[in-house]
Amino acid sequence: MTKKKSVHVDVAIIGGGVPGLVLAGLLAHAGISVRIIDPQPPADATKLKPSSRTVALLNNSLNILAAAGLQDPARYGAPLQTMRLVDDSHPKARVIKVDFRAEDLSETQYGTNIPLNILRARLATLHRKMMRITTLKSFTVQAHSVQLALSDGLQIHAKLVVGADGRKSLIREKSDIPLWKHDYHQSALTFIINHSRPHHNIATEFHRCGGPLALVPLPGKQSSVVWVMPTDEAERTLRLKKSDFESAFQKALGQHMGQVTLVDTPACWPLILLKAKCLTAPRIALIAESAHVISPITAQGLNLSLRDAAALAESIITHVRLGLDAGDPAVLRGYENARRLDLNTRIYGVHSLHQMVSTQSPALRSVRRGGLQLINGIGPLKKMAMKAGLG
Repeated sequence: MTKKKSVHVDVAIIGGGVPGLVLAGLLAHAGISVRIIDPQPPADATKLKPSSRTVALLNNSLNILAAAGLQDPARYGAPLQTMRLVDDSHPKARVIKVDFRAEDLSETQYGTNIPLNILRARLATLHRKMMRITTLKSFTVQAHSVQLALSDGLQIHAKLVVGADGRKSLIREKSDIPLWKHDYHQSALTFIINHSRPHHNIATEFHRCGGPLALVPLPGKQSSVVWVMPTDEAERTLRLKKSDFESAFQKALGQHMGQVTLVDTPACWPLILLKAKCLTAPRIALIAESAHVISPITAQGLNLSLRDAAALAESIITHVRLGLDAGDPAVLRGYENARRLDLNTRIYGVHSLHQMVSTQSPALRSVRRGGLQLINGIGPLKKMAMKAGLG
């Protein structure tokens, strides 16, 4: 009988998306042994065109990427120097526009907007040696390790298993970690456009009934778009011919960016809110969309996920240096405690803001518009809001 091949590692990461790859890089640089399990082989970053999904990463997230080995990640995107909120939801009232400029906080930029597929490919190329291109069949949590059986026949014995396997996480499900879920009954259309007017590195979010519309700069006269609307309307819009889609979007956008044309094929993403009621179980930790999924408004999603990776890496490295193993209860407590406040305030805050932005209620629209005017009129309050947005 052939003996199954097995390996022993400190940490097994299930999911080779950006957060999982970043966690692996942070741990590997500290001498922690890691394997990443993912069925999708790395793409050739040199041959990729930008995808419809981009990520607006704040400066602290760029620092985390650099610490994980991706030097100068900002070169793959466009800088975000101004965040602009526009409320034109009231047809008979004036448009309210508020600019939050990075220079007002003595910064050159808030962050960088980067195509997600290029970011993942660059990180996967860096950490290819840690990746195992296969799927997880099953895992068994034991007293001192977790045994994982992979589809390619390999067995892995890990001190800690990290679920970075997305919103339908097998790790979360099999670990019996309860989940809170809310369906917005909205979907986001994502795509890239060319536009005739320059964006001046301004990210613009329009607040409208039915859902926000956001434009985020890319190099040149291009921007990525997140266009939120009720799901049935999004599905109808997605089925339009290219010329009709461009006309519909031009009508929705107006002449803010001049004439627009589609660069790629739009994608559609249902909007839900997910929150794991805890981040850990014995020898198990959840990060990123395995632990939380939020509305794209304010672009907090991947920034939260990278902070998960950084906090978990810090807890693992700190406790391993004290002589404990990577799955010790002290590691898990440290991670859970480090993330609790940030996750709760961001998740519930973004949820409330999404509800406020998408509201059909005239009274709530008036409150929203009044709030924007108040923030814009009081300098210290505006700076406070900017700092809160940066975490």
